[in-house]
Amino acid sequence: MLKSKEKLHEQLAGPIDYSVRAVYLLLAHAKLPDGFQIRPSGHGFIERELRFEIDERWYFSAVLNKSWVLWYFRRPALAGLRKDAEELLQIFPSAELTKKKEVKLRIQDLEAAYAVLGWIQQNG
Repeated sequence: MLKSKEKLHEQLAGPIDYSVRAVYLLLAHAKLPDGFQIRPSGHGFIERELRFEIDERWYFSAVLNKSWVLWYFRRPALAGLRKDAEELLQIFPSAELTKKKEVKLRIQDLEAAYAVLGWIQQNG
């Protein structure tokens, strides 16, 4: 469930590729397993981000850039869902492991966004 439509609208102001806007909107309005809340947020130099939380635990992030959305499978998600980062790297071959042992993936089209949301539906 999206927590702030107003904040989402603010985040989408400015120049953004049409396909990236569509990806971000899909993620913002995604139907996720019970308990998930989607909160438009930002911190530090990251001003446009969606946080996907369960009971205030921050499981996933979607950071809006001009030409892509950077998706993070965060450590709380991997631990809480009992998933291994290596498994995600197999499922999403273009993903990378960060220094924090989180998995990040550039999403530039709806197909990739649907793949991520499908994974959450199956594993969340």
